[in-house]
Amino acid sequence: MSLWKETLFSFWLAICQFLGLNTYTYTSEIFRIDEIKDHLIPSILHSPSLYKNPSSLALEDRSTYTCEGDADFKSKINALRPPENGITCNTPGTRQTWCNITSDNVQDGNPKINNICFDYETPVYTGEQIGLPNGVDRIKKITVEITYGDIWPDGYRKENAMLVNGKYPGELIEAYWGQNIEFTVINKLGVNPGEIRNGTAIHPHGLKLWGNPQNDGVPGITQCPIPPGSSYTYTWDIHQYGTTWYHSHLSLQYPNGIVGPMILHGPKSGNYDIDIGAILLTDWYHENPFSLYSEALKRAQVADSTLINGKGKFDCSSVTEKGRCREGSYWETAFESGKWHLLRFVNTATSETFRVSIDNHNMTIITADFTSVRPSKPVKFIDIAIGQRYEILVYGTYSAGDFWLRSEPLNCSKGGKQIKKENVARGIIRYNRSSGEDPTSKTHLRSADLPKNCQDVEMENIVPVLSRDNHYVEFEEVYNASRKLQVSLVIPKNEARAARLELGKQMPLRNNTSSEPLLDSGERLWQIYGIPMRLDWSNPALDMLNEDSKPTDFPESYTVIEARPDGGDSMNNVVFHISGNAAPGTPGGTMHPIHIHGHDFIILAQGSGKFDEENTSRTLFNPVRRDVATMPPDGYLIISFPVDNNGMWLLHCHLAWHASQGLALMILERTEDFQGLTSTQTQKLRGENCQRWKVYVSTSPTPNPMDDSGI
Repeated sequence: MSLWKETLFSFWLAICQFLGLNTYTYTSEIFRIDEIKDHLIPSILHSPSLYKNPSSLALEDRSTYTCEGDADFKSKINALRPPENGITCNTPGTRQTWCNITSDNVQDGNPKINNICFDYETPVYTGEQIGLPNGVDRIKKITVEITYGDIWPDGYRKENAMLVNGKYPGELIEAYWGQNIEFTVINKLGVNPGEIRNGTAIHPHGLKLWGNPQNDGVPGITQCPIPPGSSYTYTWDIHQYGTTWYHSHLSLQYPNGIVGPMILHGPKSGNYDIDIGAILLTDWYHENPFSLYSEALKRAQVADSTLINGKGKFDCSSVTEKGRCREGSYWETAFESGKWHLLRFVNTATSETFRVSIDNHNMTIITADFTSVRPSKPVKFIDIAIGQRYEILVYGTYSAGDFWLRSEPLNCSKGGKQIKKENVARGIIRYNRSSGEDPTSKTHLRSADLPKNCQDVEMENIVPVLSRDNHYVEFEEVYNASRKLQVSLVIPKNEARAARLELGKQMPLRNNTSSEPLLDSGERLWQIYGIPMRLDWSNPALDMLNEDSKPTDFPESYTVIEARPDGGDSMNNVVFHISGNAAPGTPGGTMHPIHIHGHDFIILAQGSGKFDEENTSRTLFNPVRRDVATMPPDGYLIISFPVDNNGMWLLHCHLAWHASQGLALMILERTEDFQGLTSTQTQKLRGENCQRWKVYVSTSPTPNPMDDSGI
């Protein structure tokens, strides 16, 4: 493209972004497609001729704006090729491409095309391997150490945080689509006999791990905890691409520091020039979360501050202890004028949903969790619930200046109190790296334009590029066959300790050495399947499995439900209808970010209030697909996923306090295929780890009680 065209193009595009225009149309008379494919976002992927408004189309016509149905769109994507030398798998102008399928799998003598229209699930079923850049090994080995340490992320000294390789957030895991990760965890939390919270385990959030539940990293379900002084190696096949995080799934360890980002490189639905990297958002507690748990049983716990990529500023004026608090700092990054930037947001919080915006900049969503979506219309903000991830594109509109990146906590857990504004972290976007001043920019968000309730990003802004044909189903048939799951609080009926739940099931005991019921007066738990979850770390559910396993074979407090294909759905799907929020007579509800391991799911319906089958709109064609979705306060969430992954998979609220209080269940899936899970080398390693764990726990006559769900 000539210089004057490039300049005109960038200037015109900046105006469109500033005005919030959501449709860009180009014709061959203005720019030829081969000239502008380096700007594929506003041309191909926003062109109304390629992406029609689905609401205006009849059902039989609605396949014409996805990879499957739009031959024009797909041919343009297929015309893009990764660099011939194979050193990289895409470039700023070909982000929709990736390395071709390996030469062992060819089609008509040519390598198979591999791009954003290629179903990432296909290799799982065909045995094909995704191609890798030159010089990249198929197996990537990573080792991390889990230790205690004092840190000052917001300026306030937190003692005995749990760290990954001495850092918070932990070490970045970076891999390529198609690689296999061998992830070794060395537990150096200290040999403190009987302190069972010093065991640990690591869960790769959002990875499907087809047929590999042994490596899901959930103590009490897939393994025993890794005891101090020991190590354990996970194997993760990278069938997906995008941005996620890893974290401990042992009780409240991740709020205490055991988290880290994961970037899995692969194709994108929109082009970009600069990858800013992962941006982790969290709320931060100065006190050890384990110490706060007893209070969390009575009331929502409010964090002391928030952080962006482990940085923030806490107001030290109220701190009297000498040497306890010092000035913190804000995370910052640089933009380049005229360039597109990829930002990868991850909410790793304990209890907060965040509203993210960048002053005077619009954002284009290209990924929701691990699902590539067609680039959205420009949006001014994104609400990100716990566990959710969004990859967004931001254009460098300015030639100079500093701008606030805002991450506002929304208090969706309805705790009453809120984090003080002066302790809410911000990030800084600089167009001049040498600038050291705080921005003076003002937010462009107007309160009148903001949603009044906590909710997910609008579905129209996260439409999958690649649809799933198997979800063309009659909603009424599926809904009538769905599993009804009721979320509610468990509260003692009287002032004395409650011995039984209202549903007639036995109340879990207070700990593994006591015969006392779990709840005192004023305390509460959450449940989703008739009883709060409560696991035994020394007896993982996976060890109880066989091809004849049934939910009744497990302890009642393990809350096991079997996933079998629902009637009316010929494509082997199961549907969960999750609703409710609080026990009868209790005030208003809270939002629950629901996460499923081993799957992503489609969202058939989602909203506040009671689901009305007659009057509620449902998304049947190419619905949103992700692995975390919110059930609104006192609302409902109806999701569906294929029964195609044998194992034991956890479904839980990702608000950490609620998970610890029992808002979870286990999904027992494809029992006929369980034999393959019990004859592997991994099973041997799991058994050896459990033996070490049991020896460790037995070293003290008075072990620290396990007093929460375990997850």
